Amino acid sequence: MGPRPAPPWDRLRRGRDRDATVEGPALLPPKAGASRLMGFLSPIFLLAGLAVAVPLILHLFHRHDAKRMVFPALQYLLRTEKEHARTIRFRQLLLLLLRITAVLLLVGAGARPFVRGGGGVHDPTATILILDNSMSSGLIRGGARVLDLLNAVALRSIERASDEDRIWLIRAGEPGGPAITGSRADLRAAVSATDVTDARGDLRSALERAMLLAAGSRLPAAEIHLISDLQASAFERSGSPAGGEAVPFEAGQIPADGGLIPVVVFDGRSGDRENAYLDSLIIGGGLPPLVNQRTRLSILLAGDADSADVPLRLVAANRIRGAVSSGVGISALLPVGPFAAGYVDGYVETDPDDLRADDRRFFAFQVRSAPTLATSGSIPFFLSEAIPVLMDAGRIGPAAIRDAEILISVAGAGVTEATREGRAMVVLPPNDPALLPGLNRALGAAGIPWQYGPASGIGEASITRWSGPVNLDDVRIRSHYTLIPGTEELSRGVLATLSSGEPWLAEGTTSRGGYLLVASALDEQSTNLPLTAALLPLLEWMVSRWGDTQGTHESVMAGTPINPPPGTSSVRDPAGTLHPVDAAQPFLATAKAGLYAFLAGDSIIQMIAVNAPREESLLLPIENSDLRSLLPGPATLVGDSARWTRAVFSAGQGPEIWRWLLVAVALVLVAESLVAASGPSPDRSTSEVPPVLQKTVD
Repeated sequence: MGPRPAPPWDRLRRGRDRDATVEGPALLPPKAGASRLMGFLSPIFLLAGLAVAVPLILHLFHRHDAKRMVFPALQYLLRTEKEHARTIRFRQLLLLLLRITAVLLLVGAGARPFVRGGGGVHDPTATILILDNSMSSGLIRGGARVLDLLNAVALRSIERASDEDRIWLIRAGEPGGPAITGSRADLRAAVSATDVTDARGDLRSALERAMLLAAGSRLPAAEIHLISDLQASAFERSGSPAGGEAVPFEAGQIPADGGLIPVVVFDGRSGDRENAYLDSLIIGGGLPPLVNQRTRLSILLAGDADSADVPLRLVAANRIRGAVSSGVGISALLPVGPFAAGYVDGYVETDPDDLRADDRRFFAFQVRSAPTLATSGSIPFFLSEAIPVLMDAGRIGPAAIRDAEILISVAGAGVTEATREGRAMVVLPPNDPALLPGLNRALGAAGIPWQYGPASGIGEASITRWSGPVNLDDVRIRSHYTLIPGTEELSRGVLATLSSGEPWLAEGTTSRGGYLLVASALDEQSTNLPLTAALLPLLEWMVSRWGDTQGTHESVMAGTPINPPPGTSSVRDPAGTLHPVDAAQPFLATAKAGLYAFLAGDSIIQMIAVNAPREESLLLPIENSDLRSLLPGPATLVGDSARWTRAVFSAGQGPEIWRWLLVAVALVLVAESLVAASGPSPDRSTSEVPPVLQKTVD
């Protein structure tokens, strides 16, 4: 049987309980030519290799001066000479080869050769360490965190570096963090201090930053050390949906200086691991809780769980407020409240598993009094019947137009009379198109930069691109007007569009307060909405959403910048540390999940819940075939941490081997002496030339 062929590079075998996926370094197919395997410190000495011609010339021009004698009686000696001629010729060729080999080995030793990447010194190298400390690196594997292994590998890179190298450390789990550089001692301290964050790893951005740092270093060599658990989501473009395809680097993102930067990748993949996590926490069905009223929290359990019933606990205001069991893919409802006015914060948790950061989900909301509402204009019948229902339920309260927090205006009536500071408006168009000019004049007087125009579509239209808490799938719009923004930027405020592509709901803010524009009248001639169950919750959403500065749908994802509300002087993070901030600049230190308090002095302006992104809970490793196309240069994949030091700095100078060449020279000379001593001396054969016998011819 012949030797077993090596497995393809993209079918590396993995052990079940090992911390390495490859038996040593495995070369990924490079995108450029491989670098040389050997170099010379004194290459000029290679010219001495011309001396190899000396033994060759001596061999070719060596001649015997024979004396011819006719000696018939010794004719038998001719036969003896022919029998030994082949042996003599072989010995002479062997001596020639040994002497040429000795000369070549001496020349090579004088040139001081070295093997690249073999563990010796190397050229000054710009070394960029990309350390993946994202949430998934907190996975417990073999009794220790994955990050503990990654940190140990990063420390080996630093120990392998020399004082002439320049090292940067990029933490992939801290998107807003700077690249750390300094002495090797500084880098060792930085790596040792690296902890798991709750943010999403962005290895694409980290690789792009690494290439820029390497290109600007002006050192003769550069190398990127990617030390990661190689989660597939970490290679997706920022903002792409979970499970989306990873996108390769474009040509313009790779340095165009003629050479690609080698990447040494530590493979810390965990394989497909089951993981259950909490997702999609919604408060009050998307409506802000009110004073002295109970509300409900909806929490979705996603992923894979070991059991069908997973316990969930609700903690609010530092007290356990509820408990329930749920299954994967099921949204559990947890009643909570009532509360007094103010902020309420807390979390929903489940029993911890191997990845603990996604077993708790935080929330914060503001409990406030029911908003006051006024109406103006000819209110449609069904709408006029729905408003008292909300009042009777305590969701809204009545007020005059001047004092109301919210005004529902039909055809622009009462818009200029609503003078309360911070008031909000919900504007409905009239049935009669002849009233549109008056409506547009009222909008202009109120500072609202939108206009109503005649409808361009004909026939029924459905509502699309709507992400609000109310289900509008069954709503059909029979007639509507065209909402025309004053500038293109205002189109960002469109909340819902029709199947024709025209906006149906648009929001915005002026110096006087917020506004919500509806493209159709809410009567039975313009839409079937009044005849569906969506009318009442949609109306409540329209009038209740304005005081909800926190939001009740989704929290901020860890690692995402937060724009502080006006007047903020400092931010208190989940650990209790105060961060002075400028309210005009985004707050970046959101790598940890928890509750962030935005303060004006000692007063809380706003509470914001920060949670781990769901992408990090998907413990799906990237495939080798995808990894090959995503790396910006020739790459080496290393799965064994013990062999990491032999794989890094492969483009530099390794150990010198001239001493071994000198040993080889000595061995060759000994062999040459033994071969030469086994036969007659060439010099003696020249000086004592035996007579050449020639047969006498009678």
